[in-house]
Amino acid sequence: MAEEKEFLGTGKGRMWTYLIMLALLVVGALVANLVFSNPSAAKHGVKSFLGLPSYALVAVAFLVGTIVFWLGLKMETDWPEAIGAFMIAGSVAALEIIIGWNSFQVGGLFVVPYLIPVAVFLILLVYGVKKSV
Repeated sequence: MAEEKEFLGTGKGRMWTYLIMLALLVVGALVANLVFSNPSAAKHGVKSFLGLPSYALVAVAFLVGTIVFWLGLKMETDWPEAIGAFMIAGSVAALEIIIGWNSFQVGGLFVVPYLIPVAVFLILLVYGVKKSV
């Protein structure tokens, strides 16, 4: 089995990977800004999406992210793993909002709800890198 010496591709592949990740990051920042600026409207908007309960959309996004991540583990390139990890972490953040952002503040630390999705994303990326080596 050949050892992988590159992460997220080379040359044009790396450029496309970074452009895709940048687009996902911008979309994520816009959605996060919308959710944080008006959480009640975001919560009611998700509840009315296709007539599904709010957790169903999160579950579908988590499932799609898991499939993309799993397929990324089977491929040479690493960007599907990164996108899948991003979708899973986004689903975790959305679930935190649905349950109640403040209920995740362990010991009064307001930063804990922010760190949970970041930790999920980083753990999945580390796992993906370890599996592809």
